[in-house]
Amino acid sequence: MIVAICPFFLRKLLSYSLDSSVFACRLLKPGGVYMLITYGDPNARMPHLDPLAYNWQIILYIIPRPGFCKANGSGSSVRSPLEPIPLTEKGMLPLDYTMEDPDSHFIYVCKKKDETAVDSVLPYPLNADFL
Repeated sequence: MIVAICPFFLRKLLSYSLDSSVFACRLLKPGGVYMLITYGDPNARMPHLDPLAYNWQIILYIIPRPGFCKANGSGSSVRSPLEPIPLTEKGMLPLDYTMEDPDSHFIYVCKKKDETAVDSVLPYPLNADFL
């Protein structure tokens, strides 16, 4: 869907967006959620998901591919794939984090913060004239 040509989006803000485009994220209302499911790790994706630019909180989940089996002798993980991964202040994986499956799915759940802070964060005000 091309958001730019849909008049509906010019009048409403979105409650959620699932991996459509980062542009749609600017249309999220406070409390709205953008989910990105990708093979891209934080080194590749965080520059595009900049929390300061979009005024949101990012929670990361890493899910091993279906059927993935750990190598023999590699101890069992105490972390469930349903637990969020703690990120550094820059939004990267901690240095001591070990990827079990190099072909994991990365799920970024980005929740829009209160809109009162948007104008102070974005380089331009987000208002109806912009949309």
